[in-house]
Amino acid sequence: MFEESVKKIIGVFPVCNTGGICVHQIEGDRVLASMNGKDPAWCDITEEYTESEGDMESGFRLGSFFVPFSEVMRV
Repeated sequence: MFEESVKKIIGVFPVCNTGGICVHQIEGDRVLASMNGKDPAWCDITEEYTESEGDMESGFRLGSFFVPFSEVMRV
């Protein structure tokens, strides 16, 4: 089942012109995410203050990147 989840991408957060953070699955309070579809990892859903919104925003961290759900593009 894990392999099937990795193949399917439900959203992308663009990082640069050659890479993006792929969201494969959302389950409860965690997200299965990867960089360019490689080596997916479960990340806890959290909230962080964002200066662009000036408020707390829901998202997750993959490595050093905070990925706000409002900026993930659905595919």
